Amino acid sequence: MHDLVAIKGKNILVVGASGFLGRPLATRLAAGGSRVCAVCRKSPEADAENIHWAHGDAADAEFVNRLFSSFRPAVVFHLASDSQGGRALSLLPGSVHNDLVATINVLHGAASADAKVERFVMTASLEEPEGAEPTPMSPYAAAKWAASGYGRMFRHLYDLDVRVVRPMMTFGPGQKEWKFVPSTILSLLANQRIAIGSGSRLVDWVYLDDVVEGLLAAACVPDVPTTVDLGSGALVSVADVAREIGRQLGRTHLLQIGDGARGEEIVRVGDAAKARELLGFSATTSLPDGIARAIAFYSDAVRQPGRRHIVMPSG
Repeated sequence: MHDLVAIKGKNILVVGASGFLGRPLATRLAAGGSRVCAVCRKSPEADAENIHWAHGDAADAEFVNRLFSSFRPAVVFHLASDSQGGRALSLLPGSVHNDLVATINVLHGAASADAKVERFVMTASLEEPEGAEPTPMSPYAAAKWAASGYGRMFRHLYDLDVRVVRPMMTFGPGQKEWKFVPSTILSLLANQRIAIGSGSRLVDWVYLDDVVEGLLAAACVPDVPTTVDLGSGALVSVADVAREIGRQLGRTHLLQIGDGARGEEIVRVGDAAKARELLGFSATTSLPDGIARAIAFYSDAVRQPGRRHIVMPSG
């Protein structure tokens, strides 16, 4: 686990703290001795030791400015995201609001704050395009691409120490149940056949706990001058991940995996050497071990129907 001495005891703002990455990050920061203001759009949760929950929308500039004035954070983690990767036109307004406007507001609040924000960590997306004429393949990808550009601009023009990290395909406990890994696990637990139209996409899969450690590393090292990937450094197909889940559950016979290509999907492997050099980060959880932990979480959740964030797939 990463040494948190560089940020221990500081006021830390976590935007998107009720989310997949935000919740374990806020818990880890509080356990390490930092004072955490945990921002979420849902109803505020009960405060815990070193964690104060704040209810509000980061796309509301006035709310964000009040946060910076009252809490005066030294470190900011901006993790709020819509994270719906579909291509429907109807997804555009939500993505602009939740991925882009929210990011700009938090960057602006940090740059304008009376008390200096020492470090600002924000997440990019593996779906962001690259190249001479990058073309995003979804509203989400476009919004995250623009948000990363704003982060780099604030670092360059406004002397805000912005550190951009790009998690690869993160999975683990507490993930939205429509995402691939939990959806597959929940379907197989229910003895439902699951059809995967194309299993050929190659993905850099990385376990949740490793990504949290990478985020902490990004806040603790002296400088992060360029975007850094948080990944395993290896590509594994969607089909092979499904088969590993099926193997561990003893239900591979329920998998129906097609071999057609979906096209225009980003294939990106995390630059593990760069992450080691700049952050001292390496993913330590193997794919089989990470899947085993995810299966244990969702199996337990199915046995406890009242547990939050779990909705069994239909049909």
